[in-house]
Amino acid sequence: MGNASGYDDVELALARGFDETERLAERLRNNPELGFREEKTAEILLDALSGTGARIQTGLAITGIRAELGPAGAPAIYLVADMDAILTPGVTGDVAHACGHNAQMAVMVAAFKALAAARVHEREGARIVFLGTPAEEYLEMEYRMGLRAAGRVRFLSGKQEMLRLGVFDDAAVVLKYHSMPDRETGGAVATVNGTLNGFMAKRASFIGRSAHSGACPEKGINALNAASIAMLAIHAQRETFLDSDHIRVHPVMKSGGLTVNTVPDLAVLETYVRGASYAAIADAGAKVDRALAAGAVAVGGSVRIANMPGYQPLRGDPALGEVLGEAARSVVDESLIDFADQSSASDDIGDVASLVPTCQLGYSGFAGSIHGADFRCVDTGRAYREPSRILAATAYELARSGGALAASIRGSFKPVFTRDEYVRAVESLFAERTLAWDPAGVE
Repeated sequence: MGNASGYDDVELALARGFDETERLAERLRNNPELGFREEKTAEILLDALSGTGARIQTGLAITGIRAELGPAGAPAIYLVADMDAILTPGVTGDVAHACGHNAQMAVMVAAFKALAAARVHEREGARIVFLGTPAEEYLEMEYRMGLRAAGRVRFLSGKQEMLRLGVFDDAAVVLKYHSMPDRETGGAVATVNGTLNGFMAKRASFIGRSAHSGACPEKGINALNAASIAMLAIHAQRETFLDSDHIRVHPVMKSGGLTVNTVPDLAVLETYVRGASYAAIADAGAKVDRALAAGAVAVGGSVRIANMPGYQPLRGDPALGEVLGEAARSVVDESLIDFADQSSASDDIGDVASLVPTCQLGYSGFAGSIHGADFRCVDTGRAYREPSRILAATAYELARSGGALAASIRGSFKPVFTRDEYVRAVESLFAERTLAWDPAGVE
């Protein structure tokens, strides 16, 4: 693959631009922004993409960026990178690129610029697209629901909103890269076409009645107690989750009272319900709802459960995975590549993969805990140079001969949804109901 005619120019451009790639990663790391707020990030990306001759679109899903090279109508190879950072306690400002999205952007920009410098789009007659996508991390739900209420977005993540807007409609294939910590036990430094869990999101508002905590607590209904019982009831469900379903339920308390001297009349719990399939997620979600209702009923209160669509499980395209795997083998020994990684994490790239052939490369070069304040790059060659070479080689192979291989993979792909079906499915997952204790219903 790497020896194909014309590819040497791509490798040369990558080598020449490595220092610039490292600087871009650091510049992005030093300007972390949360989802749908990535204004400075977008500016940095636009600056990095200047001089490529690409056709640029901005403001996609509020802050997203699209850069395109190649003839209109030709098969399009998408290089996708997340733009947002994450809330990270323990760092200045509590926001950091603790998931390595700065590396994603730098690596994908490096691959795109090398392909542009080598004029691959002109030589081969295919399209190469860099797409910066906002708001992959699923957080700040009140803010995002506010954006939805204001009509600025309809869906709560960047790729979901871009799918709704039709941004991916012309994609033949989609490539993505994600950073990962070095494995302490050694072994694989890369993953190719691994799987990810999907999830649904829940926000439970327990409604009680306030009263003086010392003088007359018997007149109150303690919403915090309801939430605490609900969490215990959720824990009691865990033995019923099948190992093969990779279920993860991890609630946090967002609020539980304003003053110690008053019985809390409101407690808010948020959780994801993750799983390897939507059937498994729905089953576990029903058990969680049952637990939430039990907490409210136990104290004589009520609970308002708001369901929000999470992400589809990621199942990469096998044919595209073969191309990515071959490129990875040209850079790193096959014994160091995990071709069967199953992660219980989630990513909205799973939604993209349900409509377009998609594949993700995971690559190490980082230390610390992902999503932790100590997550950091420790090997720039592994974190930036090697994945950019793998992704550029993959894109080059897909682009050859007018994008013939990309078109073939797209032609054989069987999507889970059409775009219209997907939009209807996601909209249907926005739901809310209230469950209350009804003493009249008890004999």
